Amino acid sequence: MPFETMRTFFALAAIAANIATVGIIVLAVVGRSKKVSPFEFLRGTTLWFAGAIALFATLGSLYLSEIVHLIPCKLCWYQRIAMYPAALILLMAAVRRDHKVRLYAATLATIGAVIAFWHRTLQAFPTLDSGACAAVGPPCSAPYIMVFGFATIPYMALSAFLLILALLWADRTNQLRPISDTHDSETLEETTR
Repeated sequence: MPFETMRTFFALAAIAANIATVGIIVLAVVGRSKKVSPFEFLRGTTLWFAGAIALFATLGSLYLSEIVHLIPCKLCWYQRIAMYPAALILLMAAVRRDHKVRLYAATLATIGAVIAFWHRTLQAFPTLDSGACAAVGPPCSAPYIMVFGFATIPYMALSAFLLILALLWADRTNQLRPISDTHDSETLEETTR
């Protein structure tokens, strides 16, 4: 696929991630007074979805650097340091149904989100860039990609990190609230392992 198509696809995926994140937040607010989790429909799948998002972001990052040959700046590398292990940790946790991994994955996603937010801020306001990035690679304030006038690589990474955090929050909510009567005993057994 041509690079133009792929960058538009990545931007649309980031926008979809933002919509999903807002949807999770709205469900949390609307369903907070209910006895059953508002994320019941996600029970047993949140770690899979979070892992898939992290894997998609990782593969997208590798596509941009290894196939398109965009050289990552210093802040891009820091975001990769947070995203790459998150993909592995979340997918391993999904396979093992290990919900205790949330703390570790949320820590990586939070660190990555903060870095991505700062990186996007530098791109929006280049005068904030002290030039430290350019000393070891491309400048952090110059966006390689700009789709729809706002979607840059750090924006896409931030969207992925925020959706991962929202999914981990939904997973925690599901673990704290009882399962509805509509689930059978097999589902109960799977989610409590």
